[in-house]
Amino acid sequence: MDLKKSNAQLTETSSQIGTGYAHSKIILMGEHSVVYDYPAIALPFTSVGITVHVQHSSSSDHQIDCQYFKGPLNQAPKHLDNLKKALSLTLSSLHIPQTPLAITIHSTIPQERGMGSSAAVIVALIRALSHFYQRNVTDYQLQLITNQAEVIAHESTSGIDSLITASNHAIIYQKSQTPRFFQMNLNAYLVVADSGMAGKTSQAVSQVAQLKKTKPEFCQTTMKTIGHYVRQAYHAIHDQDIVQLGRLMSYNHYYLNQLGVSNRKIDQIVNAAWLAGSLGAKLTGGGLGGCVIALAQDYTQATAIEEAMQAAGASQTWALDLALAH
Repeated sequence: MDLKKSNAQLTETSSQIGTGYAHSKIILMGEHSVVYDYPAIALPFTSVGITVHVQHSSSSDHQIDCQYFKGPLNQAPKHLDNLKKALSLTLSSLHIPQTPLAITIHSTIPQERGMGSSAAVIVALIRALSHFYQRNVTDYQLQLITNQAEVIAHESTSGIDSLITASNHAIIYQKSQTPRFFQMNLNAYLVVADSGMAGKTSQAVSQVAQLKKTKPEFCQTTMKTIGHYVRQAYHAIHDQDIVQLGRLMSYNHYYLNQLGVSNRKIDQIVNAAWLAGSLGAKLTGGGLGGCVIALAQDYTQATAIEEAMQAAGASQTWALDLALAH
């Protein structure tokens, strides 16, 4: 396709409304250590997601309509700078003139819960622009733009969110290696519980970075141990050993606690899951709030764990059938 089309030609070939979608993500194992080039396992979480609609705007500037802000994008609050960056990079990458657009965002992902909402909204936006202008966006372009926007959102990023929110498969990811997508297909359920507290990913990442400076040997040992558990978990999934996987999840939570990224409420919900018969439970995401995940051997147990987690303070829960997870 000729990338030098005029504005008139672009208007003629654009869809009336461009639509893009991205789901959320759950990190099963390996939070924080993944930033320092140890492996992590993440899953697509399709129970919640983000839809973005794009169309031409009659205003002189880009307009945005989302739960945080409605009005000119150039007047949007600072925490939406990642959207501004992604929009500019996408239009530039696709060689499209910056004509005014109206962008509408609908999200069912709880914000600031470590579920990849900032990456998901960027993925959905890029897909909506691609649909609107009828241009193909390569996987490389999608990841590159999303990662650059994620750096604005979180200061430091592993790159895992941009991959998993755009994929339908589980992944074992390590910065220095090629990501490996794989099938979960476990006869088990993963219970996801929203603590009701906003996670503080940037703060948690900075906190761990500072701890690494003051206690380098402790941090290095902790990160290495978490990385070892992640590799064991990958083999447990392959072997269909849900008991071992649950055990490793609980071990992982202990070390995240040692890094100081858990808190009293998160621990209460984790403990409630354990007491309700969970095979393993841990925080997921950056921590200092956010979500807890627990592994259950069947739907009946998952339901009991959900009830226990809600009684311990979780604001909402979901049960993901891992036999249906890709």
